Amino acid sequence: MEISKWYSTIDMHSGGEPIRIITGGLPQMRGAVQRERAADFMGHHDAVRRLLMAEPRGHLGMTGAIVTPPASDDAHFGLLFMNNEGLAPISGHSLVAVVTAWLETGQIAREEAVSGIRIDCEAGRVTAYADYDGTEARSVTIEGIPSFVLAADVPVVVERRACTIDVAYSGAFYAVVDAAPFGGITTSISEMQAWGSAIRQAVEAAVDVVHPDDESIKGLHGVFMYESAASGSTEHAYRGMTIFADAQCDRSPGGTGACAHLAVLIARGELMLGEEVTYEGITGAKARCSSFAKENDHRSSIVPRYTADAHLLGWMNFVLDPSDPLPQGFILR
Repeated sequence: MEISKWYSTIDMHSGGEPIRIITGGLPQMRGAVQRERAADFMGHHDAVRRLLMAEPRGHLGMTGAIVTPPASDDAHFGLLFMNNEGLAPISGHSLVAVVTAWLETGQIAREEAVSGIRIDCEAGRVTAYADYDGTEARSVTIEGIPSFVLAADVPVVVERRACTIDVAYSGAFYAVVDAAPFGGITTSISEMQAWGSAIRQAVEAAVDVVHPDDESIKGLHGVFMYESAASGSTEHAYRGMTIFADAQCDRSPGGTGACAHLAVLIARGELMLGEEVTYEGITGAKARCSSFAKENDHRSSIVPRYTADAHLLGWMNFVLDPSDPLPQGFILR
């Protein structure tokens, strides 16, 4: 059998959310910065994304990452993030997974993980830290993109249900909404996808979602739905569900969606800087978030810190048979 393409990957999951890290088979992306490299990938190599994200090799909920050389002098490496819609400017669960994979396979020294691993993303620079249990990386903390609320308490009607939403930025824009008017967070993926898509449509009709400092950053990346999971009067705990990209349902506790919610909580005065919030995802996995203020910032942005774990699934090799009638895969919904 003749093989026309061959790709190697490390497959991980964080909180149940799958991440496929491409480690071989791709050429270097052209461009000096991550935005240019993302454009080069979409213009010349997007068939690889469709091949590895879609069925039969993946599925609608699949995500992935591409490790690139650093785009700045003092960064350790760069990342591009994939899903079944295209590329994303940032992904919290993917950052946790890639850092864990690089530590567990010896590509980053433990000492660097303690002092801070600097990673260039399309949304900007983030720093990762690892917490060790013996010789194993127990969790990874991502010090993320400065986050702020773009629009607060916006009234919308979704499928004849009135509610208010907030729009916040955490490297991408999210609609942040209480899940109570929609029956709460359930394990029905199709139900949550339907609500997420309807909310996204209503919000984008009501809010001009454009970054105030960069008009090229616009539109919602996802919808973060939340409900209280607090068991005590002083505990800050939420169940979270992110519907992002092309109606993908995040299995993890939230990543950058949770960071957007964190910015909303602080803007409302419901949380103080430095206080910790626990997020629980649809699989029962948990993550922790806290924040500190961004200095000299006229928008009162916060810098979120997201802590979660990730686990190795395996080393994979994927090929493309030239006679395969489905060379770019397919998606069933």
